[in-house]
This record gives sequence, C-alpha cells and structure tokens, in this order.
Amino acid sequence: MNPFSNENASKYKPHRSLMTSIDLIAFYQKRKENFEGTLLEVKKQINVISNFRIFVALVFIASLYFGFSYHLILIASFFLLILFIYLVVKHSNLFDQKVHAQNLVKINHLERQSLSGDNAGFLNGSEFIDPRHPYSHDLDIFGDGSLFQAVNRCNTIHGKKLMAQRLGYALDSKQEILDHQEAVREVSLKTDFRQHFQAAGIEIGEQPGDHEQLLEWLKQPPFLYTSAFYKFLLVVLPILTVAAVGLAFVITQASPFAIVLVLIQWVIIGFHIKKINAFHEYVSKKKYTLEKYASILHYFGREEFSSGILKTFSKQANDADIKIKSLASLVSYLNARLNFLASVFVNSLLLYDLQCIYRLEKWKYENSNSLKIWLNVIRETEVICSLGTFAFNHPTFVYPTIDSELKIKAVGLGHPLLSTNECVTNDLYLGKGQSILIITGANMAGKSTFLRTAGINLVLALAGAPVFSSEFSCPIINLRTGMRTADSLKDHQSYFYAELDRLKTIMDELRNDKPLFVLLDEILKGTNSTDKQSGSIALVKQLLPHPCLAMIATHDVVLGDLENQFPSQIKNYYFEANIENDQLSFDYKLKLGIAQKMNATFLMKKMGIIGSV
Repeated sequence: MNPFSNENASKYKPHRSLMTSIDLIAFYQKRKENFEGTLLEVKKQINVISNFRIFVALVFIASLYFGFSYHLILIASFFLLILFIYLVVKHSNLFDQKVHAQNLVKINHLERQSLSGDNAGFLNGSEFIDPRHPYSHDLDIFGDGSLFQAVNRCNTIHGKKLMAQRLGYALDSKQEILDHQEAVREVSLKTDFRQHFQAAGIEIGEQPGDHEQLLEWLKQPPFLYTSAFYKFLLVVLPILTVAAVGLAFVITQASPFAIVLVLIQWVIIGFHIKKINAFHEYVSKKKYTLEKYASILHYFGREEFSSGILKTFSKQANDADIKIKSLASLVSYLNARLNFLASVFVNSLLLYDLQCIYRLEKWKYENSNSLKIWLNVIRETEVICSLGTFAFNHPTFVYPTIDSELKIKAVGLGHPLLSTNECVTNDLYLGKGQSILIITGANMAGKSTFLRTAGINLVLALAGAPVFSSEFSCPIINLRTGMRTADSLKDHQSYFYAELDRLKTIMDELRNDKPLFVLLDEILKGTNSTDKQSGSIALVKQLLPHPCLAMIATHDVVLGDLENQFPSQIKNYYFEANIENDQLSFDYKLKLGIAQKMNATFLMKKMGIIGSV
C-alpha cells in the first residue's frame, strides 16, 4: 500500500465548517503523528533492504569466485546481479519516501505552531522588503511577523517571487480575482493535495539560476536536430563503425577501415567540442531538479479539480511528469560522458556525445513551450495552495465581494495576523457620504493598527484570498500608504523630504484620475506643529476632488473641523483611552466623533519620566 495514499490520509479529513482553532491544532497534531508512523515504517524497510542488499552483494562476489570452477554458479550470479540492482532502486525509492514523510511531519508541525501564533518556522520574505513600495513596508507585508510569513507556503524560488508579487500588486480584473477565489476555496478542502505538493516543493532544493538556466537553454538554437545531414550521419556512421570494428576481429584487412571510421568520429566530435561542453554546462546539473519538478507535477494526475484555473493547470500538466522525467534521463545519459573510459569507448563507436545532444534537442524542439507552461503551473499552484492553507486555517474568514463602486464596506473587520479569539473587530465604511475618515485618538489606542487592518485585508482581497471579516466588499483599487516613511543616507534624502516625496506620488496619481485607497498616519511628522496642522488640512482638501478613499490617523483634533466644512465627504472617528483609578486601558473600538482624551503626559508620569506637577 502506498503510505501516502489519499485513502490512508482521508481518516484525518476534518469537518472544516465546525472547526475551531483547538480543533485545527488537534487536526495537525493527528496528521503529524500519522506521518511519523509512516516515517518509522519506511525507516524499518530501508534497514531491511540495506542489510539484504549487503548480503546479496557478498553472495554475488562469492558466486563470481566459485563460478570459474562451477559454471552453473556463474549463471546464478547473473540473477544475483539483477536482484542487487532491484534492491538499489528499491532503496532509492524508499529513501525518497523517507524524505517526503519527514517533510510532511515538518509541515504539520509548523502549521500547528502557526495556529498557536508562532510563524518563525516559515520564510519571512525579507528579501522582498522595499521601503519604496507603495504600501508593503508600512503594512508589514514582508519580514518577521509579516503577512508573507503567515501566508506563504511556496518553496520554489519563482513560487516565492509570485507570492510576493500577489501581495504587492492586485490581480488585474474582477473575473481573475473570482477565479482565484474559486481555486483557493477548492484547494482549501484538499489538505492531502496541498501538503504533498508542498512537501515535493521542499524536496526540489532549487538553487538560484536553475530556472533561468533551463529557460536559457530553451532559447539556444539547435545545431544538430534541424540538420538533415547530421540526422543521417548519426544513424549511418555508428552502424558502419560498429560493423567495421566487428569485422576487424575476424578479417585483418578491415582494421584500417575501422580505424579510419573511429578517427572520423573523433574529428567530428572535436569540431563540435566547444558547443558540446557549453550545452552540457547548461543542463548537466539539472537532473535532480528536473526529477523533482516532475515529482511535483505528478500530484496533479492524482487529483480531480472542478475550478476553472486548476482544471486548466491539470490539463496543462497532463503527462508532464513523464516527459520531464524523460528529459532528466537524457541529461543522465549526457552526464555519462564525464566517465573518461566510457566516453572514449562510446564516442569512438557511436558518436555518443552528439547522439545525446541530438535527443536533447529533439526533446527541446517538441516540448520547449510546454516546459515553460509546466514551470508556470508549479509556481501558480504553489501560490494557490499557500492561500488555500491560509483559508483552511481561518475557517471564519470570508471571501470578499468585488464591487464596481468606489466603496469599501466591512463588518467585523479584524487584523488577519491576530488570533480571532483575541482580536477586537470593527466595522468600516468608505464611499458615498464618507470617502475620507479622520481618525483621532490617544497613543496605543488602535489608530495605526486599524489602518493596517484595512490595508492588509484589502491586499488579501485583491489576491483572491479570504479576509478577516464577516462581510467585506471592495473595488479593484490601488493601495497607497504613508505611515513609516524613512530617511535615506544613500539617496541623500531626509525623513521629511521622503514623506513629501511619498505624498507627491500619491497626488500625482490622483490627478491622473487613478482611483486610490490612501492610508496616512500622522501627516508631516517632520515639521513644527503649526506648519504640520496647516499642511495636513491643505492635503486633506486636495484629496476631495479626486477618486479617492482615505483613512487619516492623527493626534491633531483640529483636523476634525474639516467635517463641518465637507460633511458629505469627511467623517470623524476616534479610538479612546480610558483612565480610571490611575490605570490606563483601551477597548480598541472605533467610535463616531473626535477623541477627547490623550495619554502621553499620563504615561510619562506613570513611567517616572517626568514628575507630577
């Protein structure tokens, strides 16, 4: 029985709609224990096969020794050799199963940890951190404790890049988002498929440049396959050479002819040696990676899909594993030229190097476009499976409605990186009647977190993922933020100028009628209070004529007066701090109006920074 079969794992399929975080933790723990049992069984089989292989090898050596005296024993050694080869292959397959089981154990262990709030075992995407990005730096999309770390389950280099792209830029159309929602929803119910696909991705061990070198190889023009002359030569010359060498053992006069044919083969190979070596350099180290690509694509053949995207991927991946494995085998044959003695022998008789390259070029000619598609299927499916795991781990999250109107509406909106049991949720409406929200409040009351909550859920929504809300609708809209603007010594740019540069970019886009969702936290922090106040008021007024939804967090309650001037567009909301019995507390609930309490002086006194006046 296949230890990784769907039948074996189906015992542990959950009733997702009923699952709580405790149920999910228990689910992953059960799967981990199941795969640990499988791993133990595979290790036992490996030990048995290893010991039996050693025994067969010793018997084989003994049969050769005694076979010179007893010919029947020599015949038996032939069967022992076949048995030994079988055991080597069996051992290799079992080792692959062991690695796969170890990865499945690891996957379920990490998912269990993730549900407990610990995502440290997952990649954080720090290589994608870009302070100049329109919003990713402000919203903690990449880095420790980031959205990427919570969501990403991709393991190929290009899968991770695509995941970063999906979190950094919205999908292009409503239909594309809906199609991805459908695919994510489907794979969220296919835990076995997701985890086997993820485990196979871990096993690739892809190195930087592997993908690019394969694509570069596909672009190289053939120098053998399209030549009718070489097609004829690679058949006729080896036949003549082998025949001449065979005759030379029988007829002495055939020896000069055989030598001439062998030399002709080496002259031809020498003429092409630079091209052969360059060709080999591109593909020689890709055998293992190609086999693992094939292993990933193999899982498509074991699964049926109903969503449009996954059905297309499954169709594109049909027989891909077999064809990529055949490419890996052809690379193995070419790698045999590295054995000097074997290379001398087969190149003297068969033009071996050119035979291998001809067959590789034939494969490339027949499958080059398909290989690009197959590699794209892998990375796209990695992203969908990542979002599917995220959806599975958050069964209360909802799939957003994509609206054509310029409005965002959310009920029970929470931050997706916080526990659903601990997170305080709020409702949000932006659109006709209140397109700009001025949010005031004390330090630590929740203003910045609420801005990030709105932004990060929009990022998920436009990537085709579910969001932390009981109801969520939004348009396809570009997100822009100004929350953590940093100075740059490299670019000789001060903090204040960097913030102005960010605001200028936002206004330039709005003046070109590009709809934006803008999140600003404490505008113009780098100047004096009077200048900051007048500049902030002027900026808010500049937003009003344009297709813009905005949330502006500020300590400056004077901005609240703008609601009186523009009541059909600007609304005031606040987060309040409560000070009772010399204790500070927060309820993190969004309220209509302007904040009345501030807490900086209270906290400074409380911490002994300043004394009581």
